[in-house]
Amino acid sequence: MNTAPATLRAPSLFIMSPLKDGLFFFASVSAVLIAWLCAAAFNINSFYILGAVAVVSNGPHLISTWTRVYFDSREWKARPLHLIGVPLLIAAAVAVVSLTLGYTGARVLNSAILYWATWHFVAQNWGILRIYQLRSGEPLTSPALRVEKWVLFLFVLWCLLFRMYTGPRTLFGTEVFFVILPLPLIHGLWGAILFLVAIYAQHRWQTRAEPYAKAAGLRAGFLACAWVGFFVPFQLITTDDTSAFAAAACWHGFQYLGIVRHYHVSTWKGGVVPQARVISWLSQPGALRGALYFAFLLALAGVVYGIIFLGSLATQGTQWDFTAWAAVVWISLTLSHYYLDGIIWKLRKPELAQRVGAVAVPA
Repeated sequence: MNTAPATLRAPSLFIMSPLKDGLFFFASVSAVLIAWLCAAAFNINSFYILGAVAVVSNGPHLISTWTRVYFDSREWKARPLHLIGVPLLIAAAVAVVSLTLGYTGARVLNSAILYWATWHFVAQNWGILRIYQLRSGEPLTSPALRVEKWVLFLFVLWCLLFRMYTGPRTLFGTEVFFVILPLPLIHGLWGAILFLVAIYAQHRWQTRAEPYAKAAGLRAGFLACAWVGFFVPFQLITTDDTSAFAAAACWHGFQYLGIVRHYHVSTWKGGVVPQARVISWLSQPGALRGALYFAFLLALAGVVYGIIFLGSLATQGTQWDFTAWAAVVWISLTLSHYYLDGIIWKLRKPELAQRVGAVAVPA
């Protein structure tokens, strides 16, 4: 029996509530299954699927980063280089690469999106899993806590490597840069995965009577959802790369919308503040404020889509047609989002950990 001192246990095992966690962190994985059915069973055009995802999930989730970064003046003023300078450099680089390098530029940008997105998606799942761990009261020296991370990361690595082996190795119709490893080496990852799962199961059995046993079951369920979320796009949607990416992005977007909303509600529970008047007002309690918050995200996403449309009208007859505008703006926002998230979501920062519901280790 592990007798190491436990962390402080949260009043609830859930990050937000059973209902909200269930919707955003568990049921959200159904998005990949719906996309799979649309692509494989109903043969819906992949760009219709991508368009639907852009409206209901991906667009609002990209915009929600802005509410976290730019709608609190203290955030961007404290780190102007990271939060303003680098995104502008990314946008400039995307425009140059996209409009000057032709097909090679498309390969470079799509490769960056594929591999960075894969890391970004798995890192988000690990972050949510880590919050559940810290809320559970399970000792931080528990083998299961360490095993959970590697069971997640190694499985996603297998999904990616096996997809590169079998193909298609494309994103949005353009071949990405890739390396094919020997099949025995790829499948050899399952040896490590199954060994870790065995350690996990054995430890769970030994600690089944501990107070944190229910929390362990919750995390196991989350891991199962994560496996489905990565397996379906990488291994089942194999004839349509656009639908595969849209499926994963939709699931990821719903998770992200949930955690950002929770962050805002926790951050602004003290009331409206002048430095973040809009977002702090939208984050006050009540279903109406929640509805207005998501309407606000949709409105801002609509502004972005409007800029793309109006920009293409203003530059008719040049290489800046609608497709070029859409590609440059969307890729810039996507890569900037990946970068910004790597800066702003660090659970090792006590203030952030408190706001998202992670429980600190006692001194």
